[in-house]
Parts: sequence; C-alpha cells; structure tokens
Amino acid sequence: MRVEQFALPVLRQISRRPSLAPALDGDVSTGPTTVYESTVTAQSSDPYPQYERLRERGPIVFHRALTTWLVSSYELCETVFRSPVSVDRGDLFDVISPWSKLPTADRSMFTSSMLLVDPPDHTRLRKLVSRAFTPRTIERLEPRIEEIADDLIGRITDDSSVDLFSSVFAPLPIYVIGELLGVPEQDWSRLKAWSDEFAKIIDPIDAFVPTEMSAAIGEMRSVIDDWVELRLAEPGDDLLSQLLTIEDADDGRLSRTELQSMIAILMTAGHETTSGLLGNAIVALAGRPDLWERLADDRAVVGRAVEELIRFDSPVQNTDRLAIEDLEIGGSRVKAGQMMMLCIGGANRDPEQFDRPNVLDFDRANNRSLSFGHGIHHCLGAALARQEARIVLPKVCRAFRDHRVDLDRVEWKRSMTLRGPIAVPMTRG
Repeated sequence: MRVEQFALPVLRQISRRPSLAPALDGDVSTGPTTVYESTVTAQSSDPYPQYERLRERGPIVFHRALTTWLVSSYELCETVFRSPVSVDRGDLFDVISPWSKLPTADRSMFTSSMLLVDPPDHTRLRKLVSRAFTPRTIERLEPRIEEIADDLIGRITDDSSVDLFSSVFAPLPIYVIGELLGVPEQDWSRLKAWSDEFAKIIDPIDAFVPTEMSAAIGEMRSVIDDWVELRLAEPGDDLLSQLLTIEDADDGRLSRTELQSMIAILMTAGHETTSGLLGNAIVALAGRPDLWERLADDRAVVGRAVEELIRFDSPVQNTDRLAIEDLEIGGSRVKAGQMMMLCIGGANRDPEQFDRPNVLDFDRANNRSLSFGHGIHHCLGAALARQEARIVLPKVCRAFRDHRVDLDRVEWKRSMTLRGPIAVPMTRG
C-alpha cells in the first residue's frame, strides 16, 4: 500500500476533527508539533503560529508515520523547487479513492495537465502554452478587468451590508478567464460551476462524488468542442484562438485532450488562487486601516502593496514534491521516493528571509514570496493574478471606505492546500 492511501483518509478525519491533529503530530521525528493543524485546517483564521512552532523544530523535519519531510524554511523550499523532484501523481489517481473511481479518460484530463507532469512532457506543454499566454495577452485584458470590476463593485456599493467575496472576489477571476479564453459571456456561469467542482480534484479534503465529477467533465468537454468549432470558424485574438493555432516544429500542437486539460486547469487554478488572494488581502487590510487608505489613494504603492499582500497571506499554503534521487536538504538526507511537503505559508513568514515577517509592510525592500512557486513549475498565470489584484484591490478600498469587515463572521474554505475566505461580510459604519 502506498503511504498516500493511508494518509489521505487520516487527513480527512483530522479536517473534520482538528482535535486529532496532536496525536498524529506526535510522530514527528524531532518531537511534537502541530503542523497538521495548519496544513489540514488552513481554513483557520490564523495558521501562522503553527508554522512558527514547526520551525522551532527545525527548517526540515521528518514525519515517520506519513514518511513525509516537512519543509518550512524559505531557503530550503526554494532549494527543493530547483532540485531533481517530481510532481507526477498519475499512479495515485489509479489507486486512491475517489480519484480511482473516475473513468480513465476523466482521470487523464488532470493527470496529463502541466500541474502533474514532469519533463519532457511538461517542457513541451509549457513551451506551447507560453507562446500563446504572452505578456501582450495579459496586457490586452486590462480594460476589460477594469470594466468587470467596476460592474461587480457598482452593484453593491449602495448596500449597507455586503458579502464582498460572493459579490466580487468569487465571480471576478472566472469572468476574467472567460474573457481571456474568448468564451461567450452567457457561458461564464458554467465556468464557475465547473471550477468549483474541479477544485475538489486538486484538494479533495471533502471527497467528491465520482458520478458528479464525471458529469461535469463530460459537460465541459462537450461545450469546449462547441467553443473550438466557433473559434476555428471565427478566430479572434483570445487565448483559445491562439492555443488552436500555435504550432512548433519540434513539439507539434496541443491535442484536443491537452486543450481540454489546459482549460480545466486554467479555470480551477486561476479562479481558486486569485479569489483567495483577493479575499486574504482584504481580510489582512481590515486590521490595518492606515494601509487600506494608502492602497486606496496612493497609486505609486499599488505594485509593492500587492506583492506584500501575496507574501503576507498566500492563497497557496503548501505543495509537495517527490524526490527522484537521494538529496541533501538542509543537512538532512532525503531518500529517493520520499515526499516533501513545502510549507509555502510558513516560508513566506521565515524570519531568516524577511525582517519582521509577521508585519504587513508596504515599504518592505524584499517581498519576493514563494506563493506562485519557483522553478519550472512557477505558476503560468501569476502575471494575470497580479494584474487583477493591482486593479481590483484599490477599487475596493476606495468604494468601501465607510464599510468595515466583520472579522468575527469571516468564513474560511476547507482545504489542505488553498487558503482563502468563502465569506467576507462587510457593514457600513
């Protein structure tokens, strides 16, 4: 039995009953810690003290029961990203429920994606997609992001009580992705429904229902085929048109399955991380009204502010890598075949890398975070997420100066990997 076949059901139990975490954490080789309270219950309003307790045990510690290395140091996380490691988890989808209950074709839509393949397959896919997903493509979207943001914000600015997440932060990233792809606007709501379902594949703390997942995948494939036929007949300057025409002498072009996989991952990763980024940022700013006003009024600070907000509370809290050869990481010997969990949220608060890491500081000289990864798997959509944040956050701060976030009523998503609110209630006054 693979260790993950034991681990995932255990982690699901801890997510439902966080009080069990210390019992599992007692098997960390250097002594007790509460890492699984932070990695499994990232929906906590503040997981960062738990990362600090883990770091007290060392920058890299070994969990015997789960045969997993836990890495909380910025330097070591960056080292692992650059090391001979694998992200391929296709074999796990074949043996671990509920993934294993999906038809092979449905599983392959995710296991063949850029997120879960190694070179040379990853190199080929990234090269092809990068030729379409250019800085010019992102820049072209700026006026439409402005319009979409203004429309969503304008619908609620006169309300005395609003949920900023459901009204703005949840729909905006998926609408932007629809615009990016050139998807007809009447289909944007479908993108949101599929994204919500596919997110369970990436991080199934609450196990999905295989029949419902397959139904969503089948519906998406059918609709994508319609979009493809439309764009083949009427090409535009959108990403889908470019993905259909990009071709490389050595790497060919994307197959229809690869195209479907790319769209599914773009929807899910692009929506979940950006909505989390925006939500985390506003919750953080709610405790710093001085910075709220500064972001609203000072255009010169927007770029630095967004980078600091991404560092301060990352929408991606952890990721894992499998060693494909014996490695020396921070003085510890990681054997080939062992898993390493990279605690990105903890690394972004590492005092060895950042001065006063728990302070939100727009004037920080070094705010280069690991929130979008590092190395060959650095997030392809990072530039788009940053652009959305630079446009949307100042608008929100200006529009809701007289509202206050009700921090006691903020609700957080259940996730091992992703962090962000699912409700951000605000009231006037």
